[in-house]
Amino acid sequence: STALTVTVAHAITYLTHSLIFTYPASTIIKLQLALEANLSAHFAPTWVPSEPLRGSGRRCLTLSPNCIPPRPIYAACIAAAVEWTQWMKVLGNVEMDLFVDPGCVSVRYGGWGQNDNKLNVIWSDEVALREYDAKRALDEIKLQAQVRAQAAARVTAVLGAKHRIYQESPKTLAQQLLEEDQEEDDQLFALIADEVREPIWMTPTLDQFPAPSRQANTSPATSSHSRSSSRSSSSDFSLASFDSTSSNSSFATTVSSTPSALEKQESGQPKLLSRRERARQARVFIDNNKKEVTSYEGGRTTVLTGGVMLGG
Repeated sequence: STALTVTVAHAITYLTHSLIFTYPASTIIKLQLALEANLSAHFAPTWVPSEPLRGSGRRCLTLSPNCIPPRPIYAACIAAAVEWTQWMKVLGNVEMDLFVDPGCVSVRYGGWGQNDNKLNVIWSDEVALREYDAKRALDEIKLQAQVRAQAAARVTAVLGAKHRIYQESPKTLAQQLLEEDQEEDDQLFALIADEVREPIWMTPTLDQFPAPSRQANTSPATSSHSRSSSRSSSSDFSLASFDSTSSNSSFATTVSSTPSALEKQESGQPKLLSRRERARQARVFIDNNKKEVTSYEGGRTTVLTGGVMLGG
C-alpha cells in the first residue's frame, strides 16, 4: 500500500531493529511512537501517492555519526532518552541517506562523493504485492484443486450408488412398455425398408401378347367388323350401320339371322349375347333415296343412308 502510515512504519522498523540489544523494550516502543508522529508530520506536505518521486529530495533523511540527525529523529531521541552516537554505532557508524517515498523505502550508504553509493531497496510495495499475489494465487490453486477433488469424489459416489440401484432394482412397467414399443418400431421400419428395396405391388409383365379367343370364327360378318370391337357401344352401333351401306339390306338381314341359328344348332339352347353383338345383329332399314338437308338447332344436318351427321 502507498499509505503514509504503512511506509513510515517500515522505515521506523529499519531504524530501530538494531536497538533491541542496547535499550529495553519500553524505551524502543517510546522511540518508535515518537518517530511515527514526527516523521508522519514531516512527510505529509509532500506525500503524493500518484506521483511517488515528487518531493523525494525533501523526504531524504541524511544520517551521519559526525553530526546531529534531522529534526524529526533528533526530537524522538530526546523524548525517548536515546543517545544518537550510540544509535549510529549499532547502525554501522556509516553515513547514509534514507529515502521514504510512497510505496518504497530505500537507503544509500556513503557520501555523495563516493563512487559505490548504490541505492538499496529496504521495502517496496510492488515487491510485497507481488509476493502476496503469488502466495494468494498459490493458495487459490490449492483450494480449487481440493474442491475439484471433493466434487469428483462426490460425483463418483453418486453415480456408483445410482448404478448399483439400477442393477438391483427391476424394470418398471413404463420401461418395459417403452422397450416393447421400441422393438415394434424397429420391426415396422425393417418391413418398410424391405418393401422399398423389393416392392411386391409391381404389375406382372408378359413377354408376348395373349392369343385372341376364337368364339365367333364361324360368322364371316364378325371378322369383317372386328376392327370396331375396341370402341364404345354407341360408336359400334353407328359404325355397324355405316358399314352396312356397302352391302344390300337383304344380305344384312341374312347375316344378322345366321349366327343365332348356328348358335342354337350347336348349343341346343339360346346363347346370351353381348350388347355389341346384339347391335350388330339388329335389323336396320336403310333408305338410300332420302338425301335432303334438314336444319337442326341452328346448324345443318345431312341424312345419308339413315345415319345422322352433325354439321353441313
